[in-house]
Amino acid sequence: MAGKTRTPSTTDYVAGAMLANGIVWIWLQALDNLSTIFSKVPIGLLADASFLIYLAGGVVSSYLVCTRTTSGHLLVGLKLSALAWVISLFFVLTSPAEPTLGFVLALLVCFVAGGVAGAYLALRRMLRRTGAASPRKGAPE
Repeated sequence: MAGKTRTPSTTDYVAGAMLANGIVWIWLQALDNLSTIFSKVPIGLLADASFLIYLAGGVVSSYLVCTRTTSGHLLVGLKLSALAWVISLFFVLTSPAEPTLGFVLALLVCFVAGGVAGAYLALRRMLRRTGAASPRKGAPE
């Protein structure tokens, strides 16, 4: 299997995009349904937590999809980010709440940053497993 290349399928991309959006929408539902608890938390802290959750959605989904490829990790992460953002646009535009440009742009930035970070982590893991990473200090050459 050393010379065989693998690429994610369309199903992998869609599943990853849905996972990224699922994490975001679970957080949004928690904010809405647990508003009595979250009303005591400063709004700045909630905003920061929201950005971290959006970023986590991008990182987790990108990492999982990028583990299915043997090359082009960054491109896979960016494709997944774009698809996740397009699906989130569909969700935002069909939701009863009025869509805001700030929310849509925050999702775009977080999904792209998360896609790049997830791709990097998956590539780093692959290099460590195959032994293609740089030799450690003190290791015989």
